[in-house]
Amino acid sequence: MTFTNSGSLPVASFLPVVNSKQQLLAICPDFAVKSTADVLELIQHLKSIDFFEALSSILILLPISDLDVLPVDLDERFPASKIVLCVPVSILLSDQSHLKVKHFSAKGFSFLAEDTGSMTPADWDGCRNISIDFHAGCPASVKPALLRLHSGQHLARNIASRCQLQEALDTGFKLFSGEYAFATPQKNKSSDGSARTRLLKLLGLVSRDAESSELEILFKQDSNLSYMLFKLVSSAAFAQTVKVTSFGQAINLLGRRQLQRWLQLLLYARQDDIAGALNPLMLRAAFRASLMEAICLQRGGNRDEQDCAFMIGMFSLLDKLFDSPLEPILRPLNLTDEVLDALINRGGIFGVQLGMVELADRPNTGELAIMLRGIEMDIPNYYQCMTKAYSWVNQVCQDM
Repeated sequence: MTFTNSGSLPVASFLPVVNSKQQLLAICPDFAVKSTADVLELIQHLKSIDFFEALSSILILLPISDLDVLPVDLDERFPASKIVLCVPVSILLSDQSHLKVKHFSAKGFSFLAEDTGSMTPADWDGCRNISIDFHAGCPASVKPALLRLHSGQHLARNIASRCQLQEALDTGFKLFSGEYAFATPQKNKSSDGSARTRLLKLLGLVSRDAESSELEILFKQDSNLSYMLFKLVSSAAFAQTVKVTSFGQAINLLGRRQLQRWLQLLLYARQDDIAGALNPLMLRAAFRASLMEAICLQRGGNRDEQDCAFMIGMFSLLDKLFDSPLEPILRPLNLTDEVLDALINRGGIFGVQLGMVELADRPNTGELAIMLRGIEMDIPNYYQCMTKAYSWVNQVCQDM
C-alpha cells in the first residue's frame, strides 16, 4: 500500500464525547492547526464515505473559528441535526455573529459557545449551550451560568482526572471529554480483583480452545459475568430468537471467536465508581481494538491477523485497568511472541500500528500525520477505518 496525501485532505484525530453514563454521544475532530476550511473539507469527505449513516445516532462537534467561512446553504450540504458548531465566545459577541447564529440555528444546527471564562455566556436564540475547558478546573462564573441555562447540553472538555469528572458532573455538565479515562482512579479497586482474575482465566481457556464445561465453571462463579453473557447473547447485535436456557447454549450461540472478543471487552466493563457509569476505559479499549482490526483488514490481513490486531488494541490498556505493568498481567494468557512484542515494546508492524491508534482519539499534536505515513496508510483509508471503529464502539456502549 502506498501513502498518498490525497490532495489537501486534513488529518484529524477524533475525540470521544460521552454522557454521564460514559456512553458515546458525539465525536469531535481535532486538528494540529485548526481551520474552519479544513473542518468543512473533512466533513465533506466524511459525508462521501457515508459517515453520517454509519453513525446515525452520534453527533459530530465541529470546531469553527470563523463563521464567515460557513456557506449559507450549509444545511443543504450536510445533515444539520447531526452537527454541533463549536464557536469561541469571543467571536460570538458581535451583532453580525448573532445574525449568523440565528440563521444556522433556524436551519437546524446546534451551537456550543466555547471558553466563556469570566465572560457572560452567549445567551440568545440558537446558542444556549456552553463548552468549558477543564484543564485548570471549572471557573467560578460557570455554575451560575449553567443554572440559568439549565436546559442546555453543556460540555466539559479536557477533563484530566476522575476528580475533575466528578466536579463537572456536580456542576451540571451533561457532556464530557478528556484524558481522565487514562488516569488511575482514587478509589482502590482491589476488591474487584477476583472477578478480573476469573476473566483472565476465561480468556486463557478460550485461547486454548478448552471445553465448554470448563468455561461454565468460571461463569457460574460470577453472577455479574453470567448476566453480561446472557445479556449479550440476547442483544440486538446478535438478533437471537432462541430462548437461552444454559451457559453451554449461550457459549455455543456466541461462538468462540465472539466469546473471546467480548470477554476481552468485559475486562473493562465493570461499573465505574461514579453512579453506575461504565468504566471510561472500556470505550477507549473498544476503540483501539476496533481500529486496529479495521486497519489490519484495510491492509489485507486475514481473519487470524485481524483477531490478533483486535486483541492487541484491547489489551493495550490493561496496565491502566490494573494499575500495573503489562508484562505480568499478560503472562497467564499464553499470547504469541508477536502479540507480546507489540504490546510491551511496540515492536513489529502491529506495534507500529498501535502507536498510531493510540493517537487517533487523543488531542492532535501533528504526530498522527507522521505516524500515518509511517504505516503507509493514506488519509481516506484512515477515515474509513475510523468510521468503522466508532460504529462498533457505539454498538458496544448501547449493548452494555
